[in-house]
This record gives sequence, structure tokens and C-alpha cells, in this order.
Amino acid sequence: MKIGIVLGTRPEVMKNYAIVQALRAAEVDFVVLHTNQHQDPLLREAIFSQMGYVPDFIFPQSYRIGAAIDWVCDLIHLLQIDLILVNGDTAASIIGGIAAVYSDVGLVHVEAGLRAFDNCMYEERNRIMVDSAAHYLFTYTQQHAEYLNKIPDLRGRIFNVGNTTVDLIQDFSDELVKLRSDTYAYITLHRKEFTDSRERMIDVFSTLNALADEFDAMIFPMHPRTRATMKDHGLSLDLLSRIEVIDSVDPITSLSYQKSAELIITDSGCIQEEAYILGVPCVTVRDNTERSETIVAGANVLTGFSPTIIRDRVRSQRHCHNQPFPPVYGESGAGQRIVKTLQECFSNWRTY
Repeated sequence: MKIGIVLGTRPEVMKNYAIVQALRAAEVDFVVLHTNQHQDPLLREAIFSQMGYVPDFIFPQSYRIGAAIDWVCDLIHLLQIDLILVNGDTAASIIGGIAAVYSDVGLVHVEAGLRAFDNCMYEERNRIMVDSAAHYLFTYTQQHAEYLNKIPDLRGRIFNVGNTTVDLIQDFSDELVKLRSDTYAYITLHRKEFTDSRERMIDVFSTLNALADEFDAMIFPMHPRTRATMKDHGLSLDLLSRIEVIDSVDPITSLSYQKSAELIITDSGCIQEEAYILGVPCVTVRDNTERSETIVAGANVLTGFSPTIIRDRVRSQRHCHNQPFPPVYGESGAGQRIVKTLQECFSNWRTY
């Protein structure tokens, strides 16, 4: 059995950490194929260095989905890959998924079953397509597995294994140090539905800037996309004059900031999970979320883009600090459970 892990973004590098460790421990042959989507050093080389593995192949052209699919197809045949493994709802998941389908090899979908029930989202369409094509669907929660089990035309088998981020946070726990002693909120905002709208950026940034007086500090490592779109929209960093805007940070620094934060304000799906696992209350500046389990547990709230709702929910969610959240993402060992399942089931994958 030879596995090709297809990835292209920072979160995928982190989410595959536990799987790579488990593949190495089980002496399973694998290669990592990077689609060249994230090219910034902090979004690629530095993260791989911290996660302890490197891409074996990087798409050698400017990033384009169609060309990347052809590239993965060629490598599947050249390297005699048996299974393609992809994560969640990224463009890399579609690239790997389509390449697997048209190369007639097995497809593994880790983080299967997420739904925001918003078909306008690219990510939602990606999830649906990859779930429908996968032979193995590994879910993070029992809720996700139960949802998939109600879909009559899935061809793959469903396994609830827990969240690989639990493994990551546990393995790096000694490195998640307290970076400051004051009371602060940690902010990440970068999604397309936010950055595409000049008006939304102004409303949200102005609201957060006004809330800054209620914390000792608000820390905002600004994603390259957010910084670029501010420039495109003609927006000044003066909108965030009371907020500590810094450059993007590496995964361990980000998790360290999150661990000691009083509150996390984000639009990232992955950071909603990280906040939950770390036990830090979260405010999600979106109209919906595919991490509904965090909402049900009271660990997370949605605001949309209304200044009034953002302000009210930032204030109310601070009261959830230091409250325990139910362990919906399972125990550590998700990476090992995924690899063990693949080893046990691989010989029969063509039968479903």
C-alpha cells in the first residue's frame, strides 16, 4: 500500500502531522504532494519544519487547479500510488479527489461529513463532492458520522476516528508557552466572504477597534490575503489603530497565543476547533459554521457581520472562559486509528 497525501495550505500541513507520524511508525510507504497553493514561507516551509516533515513533490508551476489535477494524475501513475488522502474542504481536496477518481485509485477523505448547509460556499461544494467520491470517510465527531450514514448514495465506508488536531496539540503541549501575561483577545480573519467586501471589512474592523479598550490587548496576526485585500480596497491600518496587528505567525506561536487568550475571534474553521480543544471561548465572525458541535456546546457563537451582534457576543462570550467543554473531538490517537483502518481495509477497497 502506497499513499499519496495531497495538500496545499497551512491547515492541511498541521492536520496531517498525526497521520504522517502514524504512517512512519507503521512503516507504510507514502509521499506528500504539495499543490503550491500557499507559497509564502510562513505558510509553507516554516510550517513543514515545525511539523517535522517535508513535501516530496511541489507543483512546479504557478498554482492552477486544472494543471494541478493533471500533475497529481501523472504522479499517481509514475509513483504507483494506491490511495490518495485529502483533508476537508480545500482546493487540494478537490485536486486530489478528482485525480484519484480519474486514475482509478482509492480515495481517503479525512475530516469528512462537515456541513455548513450553505451551497454558496466553495468549501461546502468541495466537501460534498469529495465525500461522494471517497472510499474511506474519516470523521472527527460522531455527529459527522451519523450525518454521513443518512446519505444513501455514498460509496465509501465511514469511520469516526476523532480529530487529528487533538494529537497535534498534545504532542506539542510543552512548546505552547505563555507569550504574555496580560488579558487579551486573539483575532484571525481571512475568509473570502469577509475580505471580498470592503463594507464588511470596515464594519468589522471598526467594531473590533472599538472593543479593544475592553481588553488589555487584542492581537491580530494578519493573513497575507487580508493584508492584500485591505490594500486593494484602499483601507488603512488606522482602522485597527488600537489593535496589535502583526505578521502571520507559525503554528506553534499561534497555538501558544490561543491557549492563553481570554477570547478568540475568528472566521477560520480550523481555529474554531483549536479553540475548542484548548478550552478557550470563541466568537466566529460568519453567518454559519460547519463546526456546529462547538456552537451546541456553548464554546462558540456566530455573529454574522453585524457590528451590534459582534459587540454583544464578544462581551457575553468572555464569561465562558475557564469553563470545560465536552470532549466531542475524541481522545488522542486519531492519526494511528486512521492508518490502522487503512492497513486493515485496503485489500478490499475496490469492493465498495
